Amino acid sequence: MFNIIKESCPYQNWTSVARKRCPNPDHFHCLIDEYGRIGWVCREPIWVEKDRCPVFNVVAKKLDTTSCSQTRCPPYSYRSNNIDVEYVCRYVMERESSTTPFTTKATDTNSVLVALIVLILVAILVLVAGILFYKYRRRQRNGKRQEESNNGLIQTQEPSSFTKIVLTTMT
Repeated sequence: MFNIIKESCPYQNWTSVARKRCPNPDHFHCLIDEYGRIGWVCREPIWVEKDRCPVFNVVAKKLDTTSCSQTRCPPYSYRSNNIDVEYVCRYVMERESSTTPFTTKATDTNSVLVALIVLILVAILVLVAGILFYKYRRRQRNGKRQEESNNGLIQTQEPSSFTKIVLTTMT
């Protein structure tokens, strides 16, 4: 029987809770059902394929799996009672606001989102720094050329003797 709970799964004291609730602590599972409710059940563990999370199918009264739609999905097969698996398949209660009831969500910590935002910001900063450096070097080169032409440092070549002959014959 699936026992719905009103709090998060007991990840901190898993072993003691498993011993209290199941005759065989290795059969203890805390997961969601197909309706998204958190609960616990004592069942023989099943193998869960990579990129999937265990769930309890209330209608069929058995453990099942569902595809993982988060970013940190388990990249390998594991036993359904393995609580050390990737965090995305762990379930906690999350309060949305003071007026709404608790809801369940898979705990895909915001670290991936934060890392992505930081990466994007760093890329933007590097791009802006590159553009500013390019403009600085361009101005520096243009300024040097203008200074050289103002100082008469840019010298024109003396026309070749062939060019002089051609020019004199044309006039």
